[in-house]
Amino acid sequence: MSDFLNVENLSKRYGTGPMILSGMNHHFQKGTATGLIGANGSGKTTFLRLVSITAFPTEGTITFLGEPIYDAPHRFLKHIGIVTDATDLPAYLSANELLEWTLRARKKWDDSDSPRRMDELFERLHFDERRENLIGTYSSGMLQKTMLACSLITQPELILLDEPFRALDESSKKASLEMLNEYKSSGGTILVSSHLRRSLAKLCDDYITFPVREDASSPS
Repeated sequence: MSDFLNVENLSKRYGTGPMILSGMNHHFQKGTATGLIGANGSGKTTFLRLVSITAFPTEGTITFLGEPIYDAPHRFLKHIGIVTDATDLPAYLSANELLEWTLRARKKWDDSDSPRRMDELFERLHFDERRENLIGTYSSGMLQKTMLACSLITQPELILLDEPFRALDESSKKASLEMLNEYKSSGGTILVSSHLRRSLAKLCDDYITFPVREDASSPS
């Protein structure tokens, strides 16, 4: 059994509704990328919400380095980066300010190195001078790239990505894949959802398929 990230007998229902996930078990190894594949409504996003502690399981548990993540969320969350299925970033910050705030909040800001690393991330993601503009003015593609940069800048041990390539043009998608593969090669672990397996072929080592439920109108 892996002692990195373990999912054991994980089940989730919302209220009195049907089970979204039922009895899920999986062991995620360090330095790997796992694709979460399935149609909309199959449970991929619900699973990522459980791992990111924005939802809680009905049954079962998730452990990180041997500790249940729900016992001390603050200890777990400092190890992860997240690209969510929403784009509700702070509208009155710029991308530069958001990354600096993220680094300072995690006590990882370095006056001599952090600005250089931010510039490198933005350059590789084809972010132009608009990174100084307010996030509230960004296009959907710029929002997506901002979230990806924010998830990578702290060099976390685990990154959770929910449909990370939507709204990206081909050059930005290629750059994102290159950066994520470098992150994985350095020992980082990735959980990434998509409804299209082929979009993850150049990144993932393993896949979990989420079957379509009969009531796919429930939360995904």
